[in-house]
Amino acid sequence: MFEIEMLFAFALFALGIYGVSSGRDFLRIFFSLEMLLNAVILMLALSARYLGLGQNLQLAYLIIVLATLEAAAGLLIFTASYRLTGALRPDDLDESEESV
Repeated sequence: MFEIEMLFAFALFALGIYGVSSGRDFLRIFFSLEMLLNAVILMLALSARYLGLGQNLQLAYLIIVLATLEAAAGLLIFTASYRLTGALRPDDLDESEESV
């Protein structure tokens, strides 16, 4: 069972890598980075459970809470950037700055 769960975590990590490398808009890059972080947290939690280190899962919970706060801050930054520039793609930011 551990191997199947780790394969799922590796697949999630690979999907996040693909999303970051091929992302062209802020949301795709942002959510891909979140997937990378969640895959690492999942791997740590699975390894801790497999090794019998259940008391160290509090660190994984703390990381999940911090990742949630980081996601909220990232969406706030994305929303503010879109309202100021009207651009959804990082490549379009230079063009929108010239028009302002």
